[in-house]
Amino acid sequence: MPTKQITDETILLGVGDKAPDFELRDEEGNVHKLSSFRGRRVILSFFRYASCPMCLYNVDRLRQRAALLQKAEIVTLCIFRSAPTMMQRAADRTNEDTHTLSDVNGSVYTKFQVKPNLKGSSIYRCLSYLPIIGKYSPYVDLKMMYKDLKGKGRNEAKSQLPADFLIDENGIIVDVFRCKKPQDHMRFERIEAFIPKEKRCKCKKKDCISPTCRENYVQIRKEAESMTWH
Repeated sequence: MPTKQITDETILLGVGDKAPDFELRDEEGNVHKLSSFRGRRVILSFFRYASCPMCLYNVDRLRQRAALLQKAEIVTLCIFRSAPTMMQRAADRTNEDTHTLSDVNGSVYTKFQVKPNLKGSSIYRCLSYLPIIGKYSPYVDLKMMYKDLKGKGRNEAKSQLPADFLIDENGIIVDVFRCKKPQDHMRFERIEAFIPKEKRCKCKKKDCISPTCRENYVQIRKEAESMTWH
């Protein structure tokens, strides 16, 4: 049965809707069901494919925030259009509250109406990545990419756009970010607002991963400098 195409005219799943349930396997073959995390907040991140350099870069950014999210008891589910055997590199960048899941055929992408990149040919899309490739060069593994993307039906993985859904304890979507570019993901300010207030970081250090802590540090410095000059 052909996959229904998601276009700009499609009425998309959004804030206030119940998140569709699903079951997917991780890199070790373990099954994870979205509804099994009911009672906890969930970050559901759709990536492209597991060897995508831009995706690995963004998973690394997620890893840097892992301790903060784990302390807040938030579960992160990272979905890739790759086979479980291809996801070890991405899984190595995660912790026990972050799970990398395989959706080769894109069934969950379809459930959540995550768009492909509908604009332009494959050549056009490749050329559009050239200005940013240097930033992601440490994550490029051409041999792994070839292995990941070969075979029937892999064009969908190449053209997939990412998306992020924030889901509350009752399984309701409270925020959505559908990316327009393959390197995009939801800004951390929105994820930080998803963390319960009592579980947010309050260290106020300049190098904290929390944008609010960094802003508070700058404000404290300004106030201290102002007092010094008076």
